[in-house]
Amino acid sequence: MTRRKNNRGFTLVELMVVIVILGIIGTMAFVFVLDKPDKAKWTKAQTEMGEIHKALNQYMVENDNELPDSLDALTKTAFRGGLPKDPWTKDNFIYEKTGTNTYFLKCLGKDKQEGGAEIPDKDIVYTEAGLSNEAG
Repeated sequence: MTRRKNNRGFTLVELMVVIVILGIIGTMAFVFVLDKPDKAKWTKAQTEMGEIHKALNQYMVENDNELPDSLDALTKTAFRGGLPKDPWTKDNFIYEKTGTNTYFLKCLGKDKQEGGAEIPDKDIVYTEAGLSNEAG
């Protein structure tokens, strides 16, 4: 009488099937996570622009309802460590004084073009009243 050995373990085919399944799952996860860094940058830009908006309002309170000609004036009070920058261009956000106490502050998003329907290409626009309805 011969004794049969119990072979424990996986066959090569079983291991290959598991590797293929893990590869498919990994690819799907990568696709879903791929655009998250750009959405995070967009959200960061919106938050930092909100801080600049608050600093501009504070500047107006302290300066007889007058706005600064450039954002650099805020580095003397609110942003002593330096102004927050546009995460895509690494430059200051677009700021334009449109009147004595009116302005717009803009980030063009990832595509760096006017407009954009979806985050992260959608523009972020602040005015003296706050976040504009055109944006996020």
